[in-house]
Amino acid sequence: MTGLAQTLVGGLAVGSVYALIALGMSLIYSMSRVINLAQGAFVVLAALTAVSLKNALGVNPVLLLIMTAIIFAVVLAVVDQVVIRPATKRATPERMLLITVGLLQAVGGFLLIVYGNLPYTLKAFSQPSSVTLLGVRVATQDFWIFGVLLLSVLALWFLLQRTGLGLTMRATAQDPRAAALMGVNVDRVRLMAFSMAGAMAAMAGAAIVPLTFLQYDTVVPYAVNGFIAAVIGGLGSATGALAGGLLLGVLEGVFSRYTPASTAEVLAIGVLIVVLLVRPAGLRGKVEEVRR
Repeated sequence: MTGLAQTLVGGLAVGSVYALIALGMSLIYSMSRVINLAQGAFVVLAALTAVSLKNALGVNPVLLLIMTAIIFAVVLAVVDQVVIRPATKRATPERMLLITVGLLQAVGGFLLIVYGNLPYTLKAFSQPSSVTLLGVRVATQDFWIFGVLLLSVLALWFLLQRTGLGLTMRATAQDPRAAALMGVNVDRVRLMAFSMAGAMAAMAGAAIVPLTFLQYDTVVPYAVNGFIAAVIGGLGSATGALAGGLLLGVLEGVFSRYTPASTAEVLAIGVLIVVLLVRPAGLRGKVEEVRR
């Protein structure tokens, strides 16, 4: 029972990262109708950037999270300006998927050139590296990941529900053309959505790297699992992204405890297929949004 509890906690930690990727994807999709399959790649890029910043500057964990969030808020804004926005004016949604896949591969290639094929990690942000709660051994880094997810969710909720900017963003998500006719600068709103997605990806990457080893070829698993989480929850739904990520992480953790890792990944895709057969729009998605 203790082993299963540890598996569940670990699954929730990994699921929190998937949830952050899915949140970013859903936010971008809501504002631009672009499915950014490269979102997970920026988690790995941010993680290795955090490793470089930590080794070069020796900054404390909080400052490290803030620095990586700012850097990748700018990076994703540049990606929107240079790659995504020009492409959406010429490409169909299907071709946009291929463009984001190309962006995913480009990030992987950049990591291979800059960091080589060696895996990277960091020391745990807090010491001791693990604690025992109710007989369950929990990595203290898990609490950092949970904290990053909680902070991101609360900040996003406050922005969308309690500010004028959030009202503008919700209007853009509901009907971009109508919002533009009402004087909303839709391109600027999209830019902010990409920046926020970049910040969430950065904090997810910086928080998860002490628990694992990341390198150039880990961009695809994070991209795929983040996409699966977003689709399970319902593209465009923040609560669905949160639920989909946590559910996927727990299921992967449980499956990997009793089956080989490769089998666990197949089972996760099987869960996606089952969910889409039962609810084509995802757990929290709306059918009319999927058909649009």
